[in-house]
Amino acid sequence: MKKIFLFFFLILSAETLSKEITNKTKIQVGNEIITEHDILIEKNWLFFINSENKNNISANIIEEIAQNNLIARKIKKLETDNFKVNADKSEVDNELFNFLKTQNLSEDKVYNFTKNFKINENYLRETVELEIKWKNLIRGIYSGRINVNVTEIDQQIQKNNIPLKERENIIAAEKNKILNSFLSNHLEISKKKYLIKVL
Repeated sequence: MKKIFLFFFLILSAETLSKEITNKTKIQVGNEIITEHDILIEKNWLFFINSENKNNISANIIEEIAQNNLIARKIKKLETDNFKVNADKSEVDNELFNFLKTQNLSEDKVYNFTKNFKINENYLRETVELEIKWKNLIRGIYSGRINVNVTEIDQQIQKNNIPLKERENIIAAEKNKILNSFLSNHLEISKKKYLIKVL
């Protein structure tokens, strides 16, 4: 009887220890925290969407990418919450659809991933929604600076015999390049506003 009791005690102790480890705070961003469990989920997600190349990616690199991703998300959330930025549901739906298509993933595969790792089934949707909010914030801040030289684009279209129907797509692509630059630069600026501690 004592042996049985000891066996169950050891199991419960191991489970408690595991929870303590996985819920341990690893990084602090302002008043927000990132736990070991958060990092583990992000690492598994990265391996999941890069399953074909996972053998070519070292564990250290994945760990670093996962931590950087989570820090960036915490900052984006703090900033978008501060400015009360919203994301249109239809835009989130469309962006989510495009992501799944690009990654050759189905909603069922993503659902199974979240189920297997016991995480929020809206993990991907919330990530996509945050990225849209961040883009909306940056567009609002830099709206007067996201401009392209249309004359130069028209000259390139004529010079390279590009169909005129592609003109709007080319202009949109050039504007998107500028936006992406602002997205990255403003994130670095925002990082300086918060104390980031790796514990």
